[in-house]
Amino acid sequence: MKPRLSLTLSGLLLCSTALAAQAAPMTEFQRFTSYPFMERSYREAKKDNWAEVERLTRHVLSRVPNNDEARTLLVEALAHQRRYKEAEAMAEQFGDGPEYANALLELRLTWIEQDPPAASQVEGWLANADGTQRVRLWQAYSLSLAKFGGAGKALEWLNQLPPRDDGQVLRLARANFAEQLRNWKETIEQLQPLADKGQLPPEDWQRLANAYVQQVDEKGLEKLLQSAPSPEVANQTRLAMANRAIAVGHNQLAQRWLEKLPTEQLQQPEQRQQLWELAREGDDAPLVRQLSNELQRPCLETVDWLSRRDPDVAREQFKDCPASADPRAYAVLKQRLYGDPVQPPQPRTAAEWEKRYRQNDDLAALEQATYLLLQQGQSERARTLLEQAYDRRQGRLTPSLLQRLGNIYARNDGPLNSQRMLGLIPRVDANTRAQLLGRLAENGQCDAVRRAIPANPTEAGQYRALGRCAMPDQPGEAVVYYQAAERLGDNSNHLPLAYALEAAGDSEAAMPIWRNLPASAWNDNARLTAARGALNAGDADAARRYWDAAAHNSADDWALGAAIAQRQGDLQAALGFQRQALAHNPRADHYYAAASTAQLAGDSVQSTAWLAEAVRLEPNQPRYRADYGMRLAGSQDKAQRRQSIPYLERATHDFPEDYRLGETLALRYDEAENSAAARRELRRVIDVEDNLVDGDDEYGSLEARKYRQRRAHETLSRRDTITLASTWSPAGTSTNDKFLDNGERSGTSRRAQSQNVQLAMWDHALGEEPSRNGSTLSVYGRVLFGGQSRTDYAQSMGTGVGLRYKPLGQANLNLYAELYHQRQIDDDHYSGLSLGELLSPAKVGGNWGDLRHHAESSNDLLLRATASFLDQGDWRNDWRVDEDDWNERFLYLDAAWWTRAGDHAWLSRYQQGHAWKLPGNSPQTLMPYGFFEFSSQDPSNDWRQDARAGVGVRWQWWFDDDRYNAYRGSLKVRAEYQQSLGGNLYKSANGVLVGAEMTF
Repeated sequence: MKPRLSLTLSGLLLCSTALAAQAAPMTEFQRFTSYPFMERSYREAKKDNWAEVERLTRHVLSRVPNNDEARTLLVEALAHQRRYKEAEAMAEQFGDGPEYANALLELRLTWIEQDPPAASQVEGWLANADGTQRVRLWQAYSLSLAKFGGAGKALEWLNQLPPRDDGQVLRLARANFAEQLRNWKETIEQLQPLADKGQLPPEDWQRLANAYVQQVDEKGLEKLLQSAPSPEVANQTRLAMANRAIAVGHNQLAQRWLEKLPTEQLQQPEQRQQLWELAREGDDAPLVRQLSNELQRPCLETVDWLSRRDPDVAREQFKDCPASADPRAYAVLKQRLYGDPVQPPQPRTAAEWEKRYRQNDDLAALEQATYLLLQQGQSERARTLLEQAYDRRQGRLTPSLLQRLGNIYARNDGPLNSQRMLGLIPRVDANTRAQLLGRLAENGQCDAVRRAIPANPTEAGQYRALGRCAMPDQPGEAVVYYQAAERLGDNSNHLPLAYALEAAGDSEAAMPIWRNLPASAWNDNARLTAARGALNAGDADAARRYWDAAAHNSADDWALGAAIAQRQGDLQAALGFQRQALAHNPRADHYYAAASTAQLAGDSVQSTAWLAEAVRLEPNQPRYRADYGMRLAGSQDKAQRRQSIPYLERATHDFPEDYRLGETLALRYDEAENSAAARRELRRVIDVEDNLVDGDDEYGSLEARKYRQRRAHETLSRRDTITLASTWSPAGTSTNDKFLDNGERSGTSRRAQSQNVQLAMWDHALGEEPSRNGSTLSVYGRVLFGGQSRTDYAQSMGTGVGLRYKPLGQANLNLYAELYHQRQIDDDHYSGLSLGELLSPAKVGGNWGDLRHHAESSNDLLLRATASFLDQGDWRNDWRVDEDDWNERFLYLDAAWWTRAGDHAWLSRYQQGHAWKLPGNSPQTLMPYGFFEFSSQDPSNDWRQDARAGVGVRWQWWFDDDRYNAYRGSLKVRAEYQQSLGGNLYKSANGVLVGAEMTF
């Protein structure tokens, strides 16, 4: 709850207490009946459920209209819901007493603070308000206007507000907003009348004084200072006026105001310094002399200034100046002031100083000569003189001459004489020594640097030179040296330290240096390095700021910008930067990076083109070849996929451990119908993977990967497949292996009866290779036995020989053409053959004789098509190495046509289940499943259908694997309950189906 709203509600509660004596008191019965609703209202109020509070209090008031406590809580609920007008109307019902007027005022103040009403409404309130209430209303509304519309809007509204007895407060408020707007004229207009009447508070007196200062109104401020709250405030104002005058260039005015300050304040150094500068600007010679002496300025400097403005004062000052401070300047000033000749005559040119040096061997003359030569740009002449003096005196020169010679050697355009520099290094000061070591390090003379530095360096310059020598080959060592230099107080190597940290790969540690680097230290190379470091540290936004501030002149610069934009997720900008990079003398690595960006941006065509260019520029770069081969292998164009083979072949030699290259190459071999090469590559990959210990990656576990490779090899190797199956069904058939009732057509009876079917089938793939890009052509033979009940076997026998063609490599579609022969024992001669009797040779032999001599036979040409969908990927029926359970499903479609009999059959089945591994070492699973099945047949051109659903459970076991092949065989046993959903094919029969199938 906001403070103002709390105050409002507290006021209302006080009102309700005060009115208790005025309103008709509630009876005990009314209090009793109101209590449950009021108690619940307070609970809801604690939960901020104000709508419910409103409902409850209105209910109480409808039953007990004089319940002021309920009315107070209702006002609170309305205010919390920002329904101020309703709350105002409700509050007005309390009466006209002062307590309720204050509560109404607080409610309106809350209204203004949270949802400011129109100005006209507030002005209406003001028209009916007096005294403090009126002031609080316009103060609150002006603050609200300033908050949402700015101080100008608040001032405009206050200016049009007519004053009453609040004129003084109104002027102060206007002046406050005018000051915020820096409208000094308005500030003065509002506050000066109050100052004239002596009604201006100290804080507002300072506001008026500041306005005069900002206007540089000397007269107005002089008048105002007569009524200053205190001498301290007056002096602060005078000092502010002086500073303002200095800022606008009125130096004489500033000097006058400074001189008005008390003596003790003028004695402060900053004021004396300020007054001294103003005196010099105003050519006030006596004051300049006085202040210069007080501030202890150099005596000859003061004389030099005075000599050009007041020679008499300058002569007085000159008497106190010692000649030893600067003999040459002393002589010059003495000649200027007194006209005496300078004795003895001093040389003026470098040649004259050099002549004196050669005459007198005066090192001071040598110093002057070399100084002037350097000023004239004749550094070679200066160096020659210094080297001659150095050699003649065996290095015993003055420190300043040694430093000058060292500075010449340290300059980049100076000679690089490492022997002379090594001899000079121990003789110069630490700063010059650091410059010499730095020059040697920059020019690769690191052996000389190490000879010149002791085993335990003690100077920052020595560490800095060692750090430079460690770069770029040993950046970690350079970091240690630069940090040691920093510990010795060297603050000039922040930039080299940042470079070293970046080169050492510690971008995180370099980031604080980049953030605090002064503006003068930045250049384009630093900005680009900082951008690269920020990118490495994961701060792409900072990297973008650094990169944007730098000039981009090379392909590397633009490629860095592309990497930053790519990290920010702005792929289009990254692609644009890559195009710029490729327009600035790109290398192969630039094309390679651009190809990656284009691929991420969705422009695969451009990406492939750039990757091809990278390979063209650097054909021997194995990574480029490998990626280009993978890119071609993933193309939608079959011709491009075939072009990937030579690249992938080389890549598998360059990166034999990369299983993805090997798997992709095997896939492309298979697509090119080179199954033998595909198997050979898979065996190579399996051999490599077999030697790995921990090969898990983001694509899966090592064991799952090896199983996938072995499964692919087994699929490519399989030529023969044998299937043995038996099914006991509740009614009708469970597969499309249907027996005809006689040799011509099937019968018309579709009784609901049980039956069983046994199948033995051999499938042999034709051709040099079993598989050609997933397509196969096979010859197969099969034998079927069928019985009309679950306990009778082999009443019918069907044999078939045919061709199976799988035309599509990526779709499980099979087309069959089969010569089908069927024999069925007539009911008179079939005595039944049970499961146990299959073990009796006599029973089996008798049944075989009946099939040969007492059976109706027929021949037919069977055309058939089967397809399976939705059973690939995560839904496949195969062993999973690294999963404990998984989902399986399939949609099986089967259509058959007996061309001679004219019968057609259709079966479709959707099945989905969840398989769990069984404990143990052998690969076994148990899967409960559900299914929906639809079948249709047309006996005697009379189409009949059957729809059924059910649930079942399947046990499966895989077997027969080796080093290169996954499990070739599997055994499945299933049991399911079938519930008929309708149809007239099997008379809506229900029942249990049991089946077993072995494939190997």
